Amino acid sequence: MKDLERLAKEMRERALNNPAPFVVYEKVYEPSEEQKKLFYHAGRWAGGARDWAARQAYEKLMSQGEL
Repeated sequence: MKDLERLAKEMRERALNNPAPFVVYEKVYEPSEEQKKLFYHAGRWAGGARDWAARQAYEKLMSQGEL
């Protein structure tokens, strides 16, 4: 039990001594506007909207294997 308490104390001290955490921000993927619209309308179809734009987008994603 003493080892866990000592470890916790050391971790707290290290955290307090380093005011700025090391954080990496990396943009992994940015979809195009066309892809955003496609996913939006396909999501509307999946959510129950039954208009032509939603159906077209859903069918296109199904044919591409995205869904």
